[in-house]
Amino acid sequence: MCNGANLSCNTAIVPGKTTDMALHEFTSISLTSLSSLTEATARIAGARTQDEVIEAVKASARALIGCQGIAIIRRDGDLCYYVEEDAVGPLWKGQRFSTSACISGWVMIHGETAVVPDIFKDERIPHDLYADTFVKALVMAPVGANNPVGAIGAYWSNPYQPSQWEIETLEALASAATSAFETVDLIGSLSSDLAQARSLLPDYSDDQGDFSKDIERVGGIAAVPTILDVVLRMTGMGFAAVARVTKDRWITCQSLDHLGFGLKPGDELPIESTLCNEIRDHREAVVFDDSAVDPLYKDYHTPRIYGLRSYISVPIILSNGQFFGSLCAIDPNPAKVNNPQVLGTFKLFAELIAHHLDADERLKLTQDLLVREQQVSELREQFIAVLGHDLRNPIAAVDAGTSRLMKEGWTERSPLVLKLMKSSIARMGGLVDNVMDLARARLGGGISLEISEHDLSTTLSHVIDELRVAHPERNIDADFDIPVPVLIDRLRMAQMFSNLVSNALTHGVENGTVGIRGSIHEGHLQLSVSNHGVPIPADMLDKLFQPFRRGDLRPSMQGLGLGLYIASEIAKAHKGTIAVHSDDVETRFTFSMPVSAA
Repeated sequence: MCNGANLSCNTAIVPGKTTDMALHEFTSISLTSLSSLTEATARIAGARTQDEVIEAVKASARALIGCQGIAIIRRDGDLCYYVEEDAVGPLWKGQRFSTSACISGWVMIHGETAVVPDIFKDERIPHDLYADTFVKALVMAPVGANNPVGAIGAYWSNPYQPSQWEIETLEALASAATSAFETVDLIGSLSSDLAQARSLLPDYSDDQGDFSKDIERVGGIAAVPTILDVVLRMTGMGFAAVARVTKDRWITCQSLDHLGFGLKPGDELPIESTLCNEIRDHREAVVFDDSAVDPLYKDYHTPRIYGLRSYISVPIILSNGQFFGSLCAIDPNPAKVNNPQVLGTFKLFAELIAHHLDADERLKLTQDLLVREQQVSELREQFIAVLGHDLRNPIAAVDAGTSRLMKEGWTERSPLVLKLMKSSIARMGGLVDNVMDLARARLGGGISLEISEHDLSTTLSHVIDELRVAHPERNIDADFDIPVPVLIDRLRMAQMFSNLVSNALTHGVENGTVGIRGSIHEGHLQLSVSNHGVPIPADMLDKLFQPFRRGDLRPSMQGLGLGLYIASEIAKAHKGTIAVHSDDVETRFTFSMPVSAA
């Protein structure tokens, strides 16, 4: 089966056509397919909702790959949810299967593409689920490199060995979907910031335990002392207060005491001994001139407990409808307070206090939003400046490679050109991944983890093997003593460790050894990475883990300057820390985390 997009398939020479003509036609088909793939990945990456991502994949995948069907799967906890499909026959749309019972689950668990030329010869395939389908061969690629959130499957109706181009096309679509889903999540995170900021308004619910901020807030209202003085002068009563009231607490926020009643800010009364609990329920004023003759309150417990004859209390209701407390006044003697003039004045003062409380919170909210917006603006500028610089070279390389293919057609050097272009694209993908991690850490509440037990020594050894291949000229000396499985996010831990070792390889002397040690000591996992080179100045040590720090020692070094920042965020997500020590002998980064807290 020869797909027009397959650059590696054989091209038959039609009689009457020269080899050059046939090669020209084949090259045109290949470049058209490459152009279509570029457009498709751009359309997928540009989606802004999950539905848009899924629809963009569905609209392009089958035609680009040349298969008989595709399926789009999302991870739903321990299940694989087949959300969409485009095929010559029905597949599994709308169904959910255990990750341990299907090939899409295998792909998500292992984070790698599965190629199955014949489903009847692969033990990973649940044959009973395929019995009623046309599928005889497939390729399944994960969506999400570190923690797959889904997969895309391509299916053929006959046993078939997919070409490298077909596999890489599916992987390119999955990679674009990965970026798109991450963007959707980031947009959702940023969109929730406003709601989160609005939630910063005080919660005056009954679950609140510490009322010191409420006391401070009322104490900060300059008009309250004047209000309390005016109500006492107007009524002739001896004690007035602003109280914070919940279903089980009565707390003095401000008071004016001419009676020696003894209540100061922060002092409490048993809520059941007051009338404010009733005011909280019906949100109406309670007032009587003389409890001894008042038919409603002459037998009430509050006047009896505190020796009161006259009483007035008006609720303080905030603009969002929450009950804050009350403005009240009491006296052991009768007073003329149950009249429209006094009640109206008390209600006006209560509304004024509520207005001040609202204004104070709006000011704090505005300040918080301003700081947040400044952070977003600063981050946006950093994104533009740094990505504009670091993406320029790989984009130029891809542009040059594309121009060469269009000019020369398909030649024996074309595979090398495509390999270099793919390397440049991979570099751009890495830059974007780092920026997405930065955005999650700075704006999305931190890097999320998927914690499970892992043999950390094996994970770290794999990272070292990869770095040894990338830096064959460097000496890496590693020794691990981690005898038990550790609760970690394996892929994130590998990312953090790779960043630390790459930093040591980059900034250490070329003929020096990078030393790596790992152990569990006194309930803590400890990993250290050391190298020899110019010591880091003391005034730079506290800036190493800030984003976009490329290092003043080697300012020409390529990269976003996010490696150590992302490493520190991964450490923080594991409830750990990264410490650094640098002197004339060595520079050592040490990661430590409590094993029980992973």
